[in-house]
Amino acid sequence: MKKPELILDAGAVLAEGPWWDPDIQRLWWIDGLSEFGRGNDLHCFDPASRQDKFWHIAKHIGCAIPTKDKRVLLALQDGVYYFDLKTEALSELSTVEREISNNRLNDGKVDSRGRLWFGSMSMTANQPGRKFEVTGSFYSLLKDGTITKFLDDVGISNGLCWNHNETCLYYVDSTSQCVFAFDFDVEAGLISNRREIIRIAKAEGVPDGMCIDTEGKLWVAHFGGGIISRFDPDTGERLEAVSLPCSQVTSCCFGGPDYSDLYITTASIGLTPSQRMEQPFAGSIFLYRPGVKGMPLNKF
Repeated sequence: MKKPELILDAGAVLAEGPWWDPDIQRLWWIDGLSEFGRGNDLHCFDPASRQDKFWHIAKHIGCAIPTKDKRVLLALQDGVYYFDLKTEALSELSTVEREISNNRLNDGKVDSRGRLWFGSMSMTANQPGRKFEVTGSFYSLLKDGTITKFLDDVGISNGLCWNHNETCLYYVDSTSQCVFAFDFDVEAGLISNRREIIRIAKAEGVPDGMCIDTEGKLWVAHFGGGIISRFDPDTGERLEAVSLPCSQVTSCCFGGPDYSDLYITTASIGLTPSQRMEQPFAGSIFLYRPGVKGMPLNKF
């Protein structure tokens, strides 16, 4: 496959957070925001049948991660919740930033010890005409609900992933136009020594979601730039750029039976009416086979 293939014409507002579940061979993803009566949904897509099931959550969703007890952990606008797929009930695990009414939680991933790492952002990023506010933070969350804050003054907390031995955490703050790296202590659950490793030109959009392949290279979505880029995190060199027929590229993850499939999510939010006409598949999910593989993600 030399270019991305459309596999789900989803028409999402903000398709985000792709997460491949090897136990059921399906792709979890979210439509994180609402617009024109659509969105705020948790989705589960079966590539074999091309069937997509969804649950309406009715709150902004930042990320969705399956749990080991077959629920789904959801980072919502006002906290982190368990979602029971059978009863469709939400149960609160921890409140986060409930006192900041115009913030919402955003992207997150789980490390090998079961901690959720996630961040927040101001919703003024999605409110035309309002000055953007830098009010986000970056946290970790334990299974007992304990939260630790690591960063303040975050613009839009976005993609994150670890190198293969979890000595390094890679992290995107979209408003900085950068991918950062931290030294990561997996036993203690601590980060240190923040440094810039990749800078994205504004003309190529802003860095958004991100994943890593088995060769240790980063795949970064360019929101507003219409591409996914593969970078060497050690040198900052871009090794490949994959074009999408949609400008608002949001995230990516590896999946499939042998993790050779790269699933790419896109959005329609932020497009003008004429751009929506020019990009009929904005908000859809695409599949690309890059010739390298990814690794399984951790459940909560």
